[in-house]
Amino acid sequence: MTEPKNNEPQPHVLVVDDDAIMRGVACESLENAGFLVSEAENGLRALEAVERHLPDIILLDVMMPEMDGFDTAIALRHMPCCEGMPILIMTALDDLDSINRAYEVGATDFITKPINWVILVQRIRYMMRAVRMMDAQKRLEEELQQAQKLEVVATLAGGVAHDFNNLLQTIQGASELLRLNLNNGNTDLHGLDQIIETVERGGALTRQLLTYSRKIESEKRPINLNHRVRQVHQLLQRTIPKMVHMDLRLDANLKMVDADPVQMEQVLMNLAINASDAMPDGGSLVIETKSVALPAAGDSPPPASLPQDGVLISVSDTGHGMDRDTVDQIFAPFFTTKAPGKGTGLGLAMVYGIVNNHDGQITCSSSPGRGTCFRIYLPAVESPRERTPTRAKVGCRGGSETILVVDDDEAIRHCSQLLLENAGYRVLTVSAGERALEVVGRSRDPIHIVMLDLIMPGMGGKKCLQALLKSHPGLSVVIISGCTLDERTMQTLESSTSGYLRKPYTREQLLNTIRNVLDAGGPTPLAVPG
Repeated sequence: MTEPKNNEPQPHVLVVDDDAIMRGVACESLENAGFLVSEAENGLRALEAVERHLPDIILLDVMMPEMDGFDTAIALRHMPCCEGMPILIMTALDDLDSINRAYEVGATDFITKPINWVILVQRIRYMMRAVRMMDAQKRLEEELQQAQKLEVVATLAGGVAHDFNNLLQTIQGASELLRLNLNNGNTDLHGLDQIIETVERGGALTRQLLTYSRKIESEKRPINLNHRVRQVHQLLQRTIPKMVHMDLRLDANLKMVDADPVQMEQVLMNLAINASDAMPDGGSLVIETKSVALPAAGDSPPPASLPQDGVLISVSDTGHGMDRDTVDQIFAPFFTTKAPGKGTGLGLAMVYGIVNNHDGQITCSSSPGRGTCFRIYLPAVESPRERTPTRAKVGCRGGSETILVVDDDEAIRHCSQLLLENAGYRVLTVSAGERALEVVGRSRDPIHIVMLDLIMPGMGGKKCLQALLKSHPGLSVVIISGCTLDERTMQTLESSTSGYLRKPYTREQLLNTIRNVLDAGGPTPLAVPG
């Protein structure tokens, strides 16, 4: 048996064939070539085998009872874990219709019987090399895209820091005026409203930055690009110099596109910051959206490869512009017109890659002294309008139940305790997950809800949650966190917890979340007999 080189893991091949002799020959040939081999005698057994242990490649016979190879390939391609897996179909049918059918159902390649096993082994090795190369390329693209996002975040940091200093100054001033008023017997509490409003603005700012900078998988869905433009505009107002005037020209009847909202914001942010950099002495930055049916007079027509029914988004500036040679290289990786240390040259390459992955196209027109305009064309989709979440006005409701607050920040514990006790609740507080387990374990009185911070020293919130639910499966837990959680983490938490509060939260949000969990009639209160 040939040993794998460079200590690489043995590729796992699943052989699916109803002929035991054929399976035996295939297994022996592949094992001698250094592959790890498993086998299944029909399509149904193959699907079960894939769920038990995911192979690297599937060798699939066509002529099988119950479920033939074509139907098996279709079923495999509908499994999320097998979407990109190589499937090599073995068939004695060499007619054109059978070959076309193999590719239509998702086969990566096919080989006709009688099989030359030496050729088969080489073909599988080639497929595995191709898969490794594609995986490496995908990882590199993800890393480059994240690196470019962080480069933009670094640019945003100065504006965000300035904005936060302004927010803190407002809170500081309002707090001191409030203290002076109270000391002088003045009961005017206007300063409190100003503090609360400022805190909400600070929370919105951090959420925007965290949403933009986090590393998440691409997820396309029908969106309205106008909403994404407005989101980016809010962040850019705190970032770009004041002498750059921003103008939004948004089509009120803009068609929907199937796109990843975070990646679209990344594209807009990059183009807008580049435009701002091109106007060091000030100028005009215009972001425009419009539905593209047929090109109007004077407009640049959509690329010929795109359907006429689409969306055009343009970002233009009145900056110094570029010559033709520069424009021709503008999307090349690591090409930059900025001074050394001022840019990586990844930004526009990532923009180009994102637009291309959305089945769109991007063009650049520019000339020295006349500014630059980037136009992005994306195909439109027929879909209901993107819904913007709205917060219903609900009165704050209290209660008399017992709540355990778990947070390592003393000020947050104290504030939460006062707010909850003011609403009638009985409150226990601890500073760590380990202490929470102790309190819950020895509690003589019912604990109706545990409010659990995720990020804490020691065992942390996630491990504490797992331990609490393992020892007390009926316990209601509300997660609180200052981080923006990705969708996968949110789905995991939603399946095991009763609610979620994102810091900073208001008194209304706190009390309504607690009351809604209690009124939902979910898990029973924890009562451990002493």
